[in-house]
Amino acid sequence: MEDLPTRWEVELEFVQSLANIQYLSYLAQNEYLKKPEFLAYLEYLNYWRRPEYARYVVYSNCLHILTLLQTQEFRDNIVKPEFINMLMNDMVKRWQDSDDVTFTPTENGEKKSEGEKEK
Repeated sequence: MEDLPTRWEVELEFVQSLANIQYLSYLAQNEYLKKPEFLAYLEYLNYWRRPEYARYVVYSNCLHILTLLQTQEFRDNIVKPEFINMLMNDMVKRWQDSDDVTFTPTENGEKKSEGEKEK
């Protein structure tokens, strides 16, 4: 009989699934991102940022998405098809090490425009 995955393995797999934009859209469309208990779980998962855990993460952009999911602005926008497309394009640009990303929340939560650099 095969052993069941540990909690650590399940949480690692879930955190990494956040790198899948279509999965994020699914979570938003099914209103998981409106449930306080789900948002609390996302907050709990921030421990994966710590170096002793982050070293096991293969898809590092999932940690960036985990950060974005902490903002209401991102959770509101992820249901919009044009936003999903923009986010997927941004991920490709990040993989290509491009500075020209479209969605980068500012300190006050506003979206910076395409190509705008940090000040």
